[in-house]
Amino acid sequence: MSFGVGVKMKKVLMISAMSALVLAACGEEKAPSWKGEWKNMSGEKSVCRKSFTFKGENNFEIQNSRVQGGGQSSGTYKHIESNDYEFDYGRGSDNFTIIVEKNTMKVHSSGKDTICEYTKVDKIRNKYDNPWE
Repeated sequence: MSFGVGVKMKKVLMISAMSALVLAACGEEKAPSWKGEWKNMSGEKSVCRKSFTFKGENNFEIQNSRVQGGGQSSGTYKHIESNDYEFDYGRGSDNFTIIVEKNTMKVHSSGKDTICEYTKVDKIRNKYDNPWE
């Protein structure tokens, strides 16, 4: 009779441990899948950047539109809360609200009314591209 209780206890412990692992995995906050290049699809050229490129650990490059002077900036970004991020250029910073859904990224610049939409660029490789990049 005690043998049956031991087996039942092991099953209960195993189920409890597995439940805890599943809950821990579900509760873990996932980093946004921003890596790669994002090109502007819509929004005012005077407000919306031409493109965003995300590389490595919280590094970014922004290409401004011609209306904005066409310059390029780079730096690091950090999560503030919810969908809000601070982009630090070294000589200044901007706050953005960013929502990514599949291959579309919506960006709202703090203090502006415009929401800019970007699409993720799929690089099509040809025979001259380096496959290890």
